[in-house]
Amino acid sequence: MHILGVSRTLPFHSIGGMQAIAWDIFRELARTGHEVTVITTRINGKPATFTEDGVTVIAVQSSKPERYSFTWWAGSRNEVKKIGLEKIDGVLSISIAAAGLIPLKSQGLAAPFLFQAHGTSWGELVSKWRTGKPVQILKSIKNLYWFFKDAMIYRKFDELILVGDMLEEQFKSFPTKLIAHDIQYTLIRNGVDTNIFRPNFVSKNITRQNFGISEDARVLVFAARLHPQKGCRESLLAFRMLAELDKSVHFLIIGGGEEQNTLQALVKLFPPDISSRTHFTGSVSRKDIPELLVAGDVFVFPTLRQEVGLTMNVLEALACGLPAICSESMRAVFDAKLPIRFIDPQNPKAISEAIAEELKNKRPMQSLLTPEYSLQGCVQAYVRRFEALRQA
Repeated sequence: MHILGVSRTLPFHSIGGMQAIAWDIFRELARTGHEVTVITTRINGKPATFTEDGVTVIAVQSSKPERYSFTWWAGSRNEVKKIGLEKIDGVLSISIAAAGLIPLKSQGLAAPFLFQAHGTSWGELVSKWRTGKPVQILKSIKNLYWFFKDAMIYRKFDELILVGDMLEEQFKSFPTKLIAHDIQYTLIRNGVDTNIFRPNFVSKNITRQNFGISEDARVLVFAARLHPQKGCRESLLAFRMLAELDKSVHFLIIGGGEEQNTLQALVKLFPPDISSRTHFTGSVSRKDIPELLVAGDVFVFPTLRQEVGLTMNVLEALACGLPAICSESMRAVFDAKLPIRFIDPQNPKAISEAIAEELKNKRPMQSLLTPEYSLQGCVQAYVRRFEALRQA
């Protein structure tokens, strides 16, 4: 099949769960023999068209990077017309990115449209209110507007793909069920490529050397976009408590974002012997993340959001052999068999104590991810949905 992927953001733009999931699926589809073309927004430093991992990427040059706009909707339609409407067998839209292509259905684009849903507008609203921060609460007004608009957008697609059990639960619950009760959807859980995310003793030592961390040090890792809702500030406060008692502990923070300067300013207020053990990577390439993750001993992610999908950073850390400390709100997201401790994300002392307890465990260097979270199974499920809709 010729699969057309449409996404406003990819790992070439920035690090984030949504773009990581999307790209993993696109490249695995290509690896298994499908022709894959992905249309996205302009990528600074990249040409308008290029090929990566067997996937052809077309960046709409008139659009703003990672932003929806009139030029994006019009530009993505034009690029699809250049490809040829009759040459496309399936469209995978990452969130609403392919909404601008819907008019092409009446012009000969007969391919089924799948909408990959990572969350709901109501879930986003609740997450912002839970932060207790006035700016985030004010931003939630936009989510309320989109809650009602979602009802119209969902119905323009042939099927929704929900990426996690918690998201499915939201679709079945009030108030989202009021607008989505008659919409066809399938649950396909996110998957991790365990050929890439796996324990690696050599990479572990090299990464530690690069950051001036000794082989016998214990390393905490946080990996996500540095945003107020992601819990990096709470992780830092917990790390400070632990670092005052344990001089062997370091903290590696993977990723960049709007809160990076604020977090680095916070670290400067720490005692020198603790700030010197705090390491920021800044924005990094998606391909560099596995060798950074394997440098750690414990993964920390006390997100303040209501995460509804299977968050890739946690799954990837587990695949690399790192047990995880996560927010209590994520308990329903993951299988109980996974080595994850759940804590109150707004209680740095509880986070610190959970980390300390986990560091006492001497785990062998092996993947902690169970087989049902494989990327291969995830992609096979997408192919089956396309084939079923094409036959229908």
